[in-house]
Amino acid sequence: MGAQRPLSRGQKRAAKSAARRRKRGGAPTPSTIDKALGRFSDWLDQAEEPDTDPRATVRVIESLLRELDRVRPQFSATGWVPDDAHLVLDAAESVLAQDTDEADDAALHLVFSALTYLAFLDESDLWSGTDADFEHCMDDLTSFVDSMPDTLTADDVELPDVPAEEEAAALADLPMIPRWDALIEWSRSGDAVNAATVGAALRVTVPTSTFQGPADVPEIADLWSGALLGGLVTAVNGVAAPGPQADAFTARDVPALRAAVAGYVSSTLSAGSEVDVSASVAASFVAQTVLAAMTPDPPEGNLDEDYGSLEGEDRRTAELVTAHLKSLVDDGLLVDGEVVLVPPQLQHAVRDGVAEADVFGNRDLD
Repeated sequence: MGAQRPLSRGQKRAAKSAARRRKRGGAPTPSTIDKALGRFSDWLDQAEEPDTDPRATVRVIESLLRELDRVRPQFSATGWVPDDAHLVLDAAESVLAQDTDEADDAALHLVFSALTYLAFLDESDLWSGTDADFEHCMDDLTSFVDSMPDTLTADDVELPDVPAEEEAAALADLPMIPRWDALIEWSRSGDAVNAATVGAALRVTVPTSTFQGPADVPEIADLWSGALLGGLVTAVNGVAAPGPQADAFTARDVPALRAAVAGYVSSTLSAGSEVDVSASVAASFVAQTVLAAMTPDPPEGNLDEDYGSLEGEDRRTAELVTAHLKSLVDDGLLVDGEVVLVPPQLQHAVRDGVAEADVFGNRDLD
């Protein structure tokens, strides 16, 4: 074979063009964003105790990175600058401005996801920006998280050490207990379950009919739900029967008493099937108040506060909160004074009820 001659400039240009065409025609090269997302997903999967669903966090970060890449021509997925963090914070503020029950959690998840992603870049030695930019971004995002009000959970309540006999006596003294006794006795007859029969069994006089379910009548809905959730009664094919915990409840067994009261508290805090933003906001606020009433720093007692200066939904929400808290006081579950307290003997049942509550209305108890 003859010796190969060096390529001319024109031939070199033609060869490079052909190579680019072959490259474009083959598998696409992963972008920096795609590579970072893949490694981020693997990093989250290897975390011993991820704080949130890894898939949800990856989806949030993918959306953030692609949006930042779209609006900022010089954006680097591995080398953020403060303006990138500021755009994330602007997005979080926009979420908060929606003023819904989910807004706080959604905004926090957005910012927490960004913080987690930056931590991944740092720990994986993938950060390509300056140290000063990294610190600036982390500080700004962290400041947003620190500015959000703390939300209590049931896990924040440290239960007091109460003798079983004291807890049983306090639970048995609640006003709903004799009504449930009557309901259990009624259920032994195998009567049809409807608002009229359940209302009569609970000894609650309200306008009811056989065409309504007990959950449709506010005056008996929570009592009925508590009985169902506590296993005091059952309703199979529309017929009443004693539940699996009926005998234990009648014997004033602490776990059975506790479960029924927890079911009642859960029901009072759970929304109905119809969307009512004010009611959900109020229930969420009441839940936070009840949890705080079981901590060393209980809320001030202000159940007689006048909300005449408020208007519209703000006033309605405030009045719903007050009415709900006063109802819990009437039920013996809260004590209102200089501060609002849950009696120590009732805290286990009340805490369990708050933990089980669904303020967004996914529960269906008929």
